[in-house]
Amino acid sequence: GAIRLTKKERKIRFESLAEYGCIICMRPTEIHHLIGHPYSSMGKKAEDKNTIPLCVEHHRGGQGIHHMGMRAWEGVYGTQEHLLNKLNKRLTLTN
Repeated sequence: GAIRLTKKERKIRFESLAEYGCIICMRPTEIHHLIGHPYSSMGKKAEDKNTIPLCVEHHRGGQGIHHMGMRAWEGVYGTQEHLLNKLNKRLTLTN
């Protein structure tokens, strides 16, 4: 199975994401768990390590992934996987 974050690791990751700001526009964030295959499925949320910081607008607002739909949103902003990889590289550099 997948390796889950401990409570402490989850707290550190979510605090790091909050500090980082929206991956798209750098505004204050909410935690977005990646959606779609292979990250989540019906009734199963993505692992806490598969998270990116998105502001309200890019998360669930008019320009948000939950408003526009995954394919349309990724067409504009790039894939969630690309943004996750970019974020993880940057977080590694700062820690």
